[in-house]
Amino acid sequence: MKFQPPKGTRDFLPEETITRQKVIEVIKTVFENYGFQPLETPAIESWEVLSAKGAGGNEILKETYNFEDLGKRRIGLRYDLTVPLARVVASNPSLQLPFKRYQIEKVWRYGDVTKGRFREFLQADVDIIGSDGVVADAEIIACVISTFTSLGFEKFLVRINNRKILTALGKYAKISSKINAVFTAIDKLDKVGIKGVERELTELKLSKDSIKIILDFIQIQGEPLKTLNKAEKLIGNITEGKQGISELKELINYLEKMKVEPKFKVDFSLARGLDYYTGPIFEVLAEEGIGSIAGGGRYDKMIGLFSGKDIPATGISLGIERIIEVMKERKMIKQTKNKTKVFVAAVNDEVRDETLGLVQKLRQNGISADFDLKSRNLTRQLKYADSIGIPFVIIVGKNELNKNAVKVKDMIKSKESEVKLSNLINFLTES
Repeated sequence: MKFQPPKGTRDFLPEETITRQKVIEVIKTVFENYGFQPLETPAIESWEVLSAKGAGGNEILKETYNFEDLGKRRIGLRYDLTVPLARVVASNPSLQLPFKRYQIEKVWRYGDVTKGRFREFLQADVDIIGSDGVVADAEIIACVISTFTSLGFEKFLVRINNRKILTALGKYAKISSKINAVFTAIDKLDKVGIKGVERELTELKLSKDSIKIILDFIQIQGEPLKTLNKAEKLIGNITEGKQGISELKELINYLEKMKVEPKFKVDFSLARGLDYYTGPIFEVLAEEGIGSIAGGGRYDKMIGLFSGKDIPATGISLGIERIIEVMKERKMIKQTKNKTKVFVAAVNDEVRDETLGLVQKLRQNGISADFDLKSRNLTRQLKYADSIGIPFVIIVGKNELNKNAVKVKDMIKSKESEVKLSNLINFLTES
């Protein structure tokens, strides 16, 4: 019988876990550099929180793992990190605003398992709570661009739109209903192409005039401000359109003042699937065929669902699994088998006690060290250290100890040196 983890979940052996930790550490460093503070929340939430109207929406709830606990309470695994954040803010009214938080934790959704898409996956979120100015949205985008640059990405693009512009487009195209279905259809432009979007809009039984207006509008492209000016001529007289275009112009102005790399474009086909967005929305693309690797936007109404008082909020979520997938395909990651720097090998049983003392001395000086737990001969110890990827082996022998020295073997360069015990820490620190 084969024992496998549930479909859509994975075990991560040391080599893969080390890679993930490296990526997470880079992301965490950038988040903290931008002034975001860490937050942790439970993996489970009450169903009342997860299913609150205006939170994730019905489509996500269909994919939510949920069950009744022994106290007859309905519980669900969190499907994102934004809804729990809204609950935290609502239940902690003494929080100083604006509250800038980051969170890097697992979430769960029962969806199709495809390339870069799993049912248990890691997200890295940054959010700003309590600022209704577009400068907060610019801060989020600046942070995410810095994050991908720090990870080593050269080719990536941040798509920007505004849900208010989409609302105005619906009015301009004279669509009084099915607006969310229209949003869903146009959001697939990158996947199905313009003909595919047209086909989906036709299936919604929209008029030919409405379909033409929508298709023409979402294909407006070019330099950000010129793109917005073209849109303004069409929907600028509609209140939501005027607001949305003004907000994006202000957003671009802030990004320029912050000297953010111009790795962004205005894209009117971007809709984002979640129901809770109220203003600017953004998505990061890096690789064809794998979808977005980050996405978010402004959600000014969600916290009010729990507190009874609306608090402005904006943020973005990075998909760690997809990011790592792209980094592997682009050969951006140098994988490491082991985080231990030194293996201390005893030539024979006569020096095993000295070996234990040396291992502890190395650890006390901040050098990760391991030793043989099976009383193997020297040859087998060396093979073992090499097989698990430890870069240095210290060979402890009686002859060397009589000279207050040990042999240090560089397993990568196949180079061996005799080093005085008094200089061992410095030698390994500099190596």
